[in-house]
This record gives sequence, C-alpha cells and structure tokens, in this order.
Amino acid sequence: MDMATALALAGEGYSRRKIARMLGVSRNTLKKYLTAGFGSHFPQNQPGKLAGYLDTLSGMLGERPATRAVEVFRRLQAAGYSGSYDLVKRKVRALRQDSLAGKPESGPGMRARADLGKVEAGGGQIHLFTLTLEYSGRIYAELCEHADLDAFLEWHARAFRYFQGVPAEIEYEKSRNRLIKAFLGGTGLNLPMSQFAAHHGFSAVTAEPFAPWSAGRLKRPLRMIETLFLKGYPLRSVEGANTALLGWLLGREGDSQSGSIKDRFAREAASLRPLPKSGFARFRLKLREKQEI
Repeated sequence: MDMATALALAGEGYSRRKIARMLGVSRNTLKKYLTAGFGSHFPQNQPGKLAGYLDTLSGMLGERPATRAVEVFRRLQAAGYSGSYDLVKRKVRALRQDSLAGKPESGPGMRARADLGKVEAGGGQIHLFTLTLEYSGRIYAELCEHADLDAFLEWHARAFRYFQGVPAEIEYEKSRNRLIKAFLGGTGLNLPMSQFAAHHGFSAVTAEPFAPWSAGRLKRPLRMIETLFLKGYPLRSVEGANTALLGWLLGREGDSQSGSIKDRFAREAASLRPLPKSGFARFRLKLREKQEI
C-alpha cells in the first residue's frame, strides 16, 4: 500500500473510507497500517484545499440554499480554488444535512406537509394525496382516480375532520409538482385556495424551490404507501382501498422508531385549531353556482 499517497489524499481532505476505496484496501487494513506505522503523525481532519473557501461556500448556500454543487464548484474555481469537485460536493451535502438537523422540531399542531402524485396500484396509476402532521407523524391519505381543484380542497377538508382539527401551517412542494402548482397558483396563492385557507385558519407555505432534500422529505409518505401498501394490493374499488389504507396507517402508528405516533398525536390533538363551524362555500363564476365543501 502506498502510504505517501494515503497521506497526500488525507491532506486533500478525503475520508479514510474514500482513501481505502481509492487504494483498493479495506478500511481496517488502512487503519491498522496508519496506526502501527504513523501513529499520531497521520493528519486527522486536515482542512485541505477547501479551507480558505468555506466562508464563500457557506455564503453561497446562505443566499441560495438550492444552489447545485457543480455551480458552487465553478464559482469557487473562478475564485482560485484548485481542489477537486468531489470535495466540494461532499461539503455542500454535509452543510445541507447540518442545516436540516439544526432546524427546531415543529411544535404540536404547528405544521403539516401535503403532497399529491401518481402511484402504481392495481396494474395502473392512480392519484394519491397525503397530509402529514409534522410533530406526531399521523398521516391522512386518500386515493382518487381524478384530481382537480374541488377534489384537492375536499381532501384537505376530510383530512381536517380525520385529525379533528387544523394545523397552523401546511407546506407544499410545488416547484416540481405541476398539479399542486396548478391548484395553489404559480406565484403566491390563487383565490380559491387562499379563501379556503382563511376559512379553515391555516397558512399555506411552499417548500424551498428546487431543493431535493425538501422534496424528498415531502415525498416520503407517498413512496412509503406505494411501496409497502399498494404494491400487490388488489385494487377492486377506490372507496374500499381508502378505508383499508387508513386502517393500515393507524396500525403502523405504534411502530415508529421515534416513539409512538399514537402517543404523540394524543399530545398534538389539543393544539390543533378547531374545525370551522360551517363548510367552505366556493362560488364558481363560470358555472354561476355555489358549492359547499
């Protein structure tokens, strides 16, 4: 094993895992030789070539959190950086993970996350809507063959009745979801959605645009249901599937690794805003009719 190369790579900021892969040896072998032959002389956590550019890198992500690693790399090169792209990419990823980990946990009743997408079920595709309370993790989910604005609002209303309350804020990821973008509006909120939110007393907010780590967080319930419930499920009727789906989700609430969802929801339920006393009346100008949801 070329120890000089190992030392040089460590000076560049590469991890032992990466060095072992590049040199074709196991991490245990690398560690054994370094400990026996070099002891404390092996450079641990050396700042490397990126050290002088960390403030610049952090500033880029602070101004635009969704900036791609390749764009950061090019801008750092223009500023004189001579290190590798891999080092920049790993640092960008680490800073994003630290940013997410550093965010305070949402309090009871404060926030929910909504998502809508097409999933595989019964040999075809069907729409799936989910609304997840962030504090407790309780999920409302509903399958539907057709998706339009009326259905989108009705899904919310049924979710609120299922939770027996309304969260203070609902987060949507619309930069990559054309349906949610159409229902909420391209910029800001369209009139029906803003009126619906005002009627029920919640604020509608959007996830950071083009941020894969936010999108992944929002998509998690959707993909979990598609993979663990719908795969192999004999979809004979949407109504029957929705009843079975809610029962399945309730049955999973005691399996959470971060504590029982059922117990957390018991604490959260009292913090949800009360349901409105009347239904939401949406007046559609084109049809000149009033519909209550």
